[in-house]
Amino acid sequence: MVWLWSALVVIVLAIIIVLVALSRSRWTILQTESDTRIDLVDRLYAYLKSQGIKSRLTGDDKVRTLQVRKQDEERARGLAESFQSKT
Repeated sequence: MVWLWSALVVIVLAIIIVLVALSRSRWTILQTESDTRIDLVDRLYAYLKSQGIKSRLTGDDKVRTLQVRKQDEERARGLAESFQSKT
């Protein structure tokens, strides 16, 4: 019975590792800024969200990274260029 529980734990851990590995490859970095330009990344994030681009912010108060899904990368880069030309 112990081997059955051990096998179950190993299978669950393997599934978790595979899911984490697959979810990381779906995102790509669009822009990274630090200190004084963090506000720009926050506004760009809000703009991309309003345009329907799935994005997420990572980082802390010093460095902020904007990530978008790989399938939306080309469209997001175009929108980011138009956003930066406006600001």
